[in-house]
Amino acid sequence: MNMTRILMAGSGGQGIVFMGKLLANAALESAPHITFFPSYGAEVRGGDSSCQVILSPMEIASPVSQEFDLMILMTPQGTEKFLHSLAPNGVAVINSSLISCPAASGRIQIEATREADRLGDQQVANLIMLGALMTRQNVVRPIRIQQLLRDFLSGNPITLARNLAAFQWGLNTQP
Repeated sequence: MNMTRILMAGSGGQGIVFMGKLLANAALESAPHITFFPSYGAEVRGGDSSCQVILSPMEIASPVSQEFDLMILMTPQGTEKFLHSLAPNGVAVINSSLISCPAASGRIQIEATREADRLGDQQVANLIMLGALMTRQNVVRPIRIQQLLRDFLSGNPITLARNLAAFQWGLNTQP
């Protein structure tokens, strides 16, 4: 395992920090060293939100990175702020329902918000994006994400079902 630096960016209410928690917790079985660093504005809904997760076989010197191997970008603001920080050979999964971004190597366009609407809950777009990333990069085992969703959302079967369906839809997108 090499060090993997992951950034998720969007706005408050899109589940950016939740995705980071899922990734960090799922990596507990495979990464000896993990950092989880959320960042969000004073206004929870609608303000900028980002989360950095670093997975490493060695100790991590800083929980904050300036360059990322993997990205999930949910909004135009997050894309404008962070896309330039994608490492050479990095992969960025971009929510093309909300972001107009030219095609380029390493950029995966997913209409996550549109598909989340079809599934009945715009808030599951984050899990569509996470599933799409998992299909392209073997960061953590997808089954581990599904187990954690069941643990975190066990008290709300409708929300759990939507989240699992969204994650599965993302996993089924073609690489």
